[in-house]
Amino acid sequence: MNIRLGEPEAAVLEGFARRQLTWDSDQAARVVTTAKALGVFTAPPLGVLVFFAVPVAESSEDATALDVVVPLEALADRLRDDAVAGMDLTTLPTAFVPPGGAPSLHHLPPTEGWQMPIHGLAGDLLPSIDEATQEFNARSHGLPPRSQESIANEIWDRQGFAGLPMRALHAAHRLGMVSNDRSKVAAATCGPWKRLSTARGQVFVYTQGPSARLSLHVVR
Repeated sequence: MNIRLGEPEAAVLEGFARRQLTWDSDQAARVVTTAKALGVFTAPPLGVLVFFAVPVAESSEDATALDVVVPLEALADRLRDDAVAGMDLTTLPTAFVPPGGAPSLHHLPPTEGWQMPIHGLAGDLLPSIDEATQEFNARSHGLPPRSQESIANEIWDRQGFAGLPMRALHAAHRLGMVSNDRSKVAAATCGPWKRLSTARGQVFVYTQGPSARLSLHVVR
């Protein structure tokens, strides 16, 4: 399946991947495509699932929808080297993702049934994110990693905008989806799933059930 992206879209998608590789160089990505778009799901070490999509400039006439798990670094390299001229995503190596609790690349959030959208502005989320980050830095300074992770779980499990766990807002900010501007954001719920939608991507959290509380690795 040959896909060509515009130069700005390729650069933005590569940047999305590179930011996460600084946290975990072995991270995987689930790539899904249509004739008009290329989407990437990732599960960064923040207890969330992230989705980012860009429009496709051109795809081969015989292209079929693709759904494959690949190394995120290999995808980033392909986006850097071949995306504008055209890339065949079927030639990427596959990645093994061990079974685990949700959210996971094995179990994607639903595409329909989202209810109770609550709207806001990106810039209005920053004060609570900054306050939580400052609290974490102050309380965790000098502590061993296990204690830091315990404090991180406590802080980022708190409710924030529209009842979303703060870890969803924190992840969106770290990935450049939420910044100090007037772009629109929205929160919605579908069963145990919650979603933060922004102009630059989506963040999902799984909030109920035995696997809802996940270990939140400290990301610097």
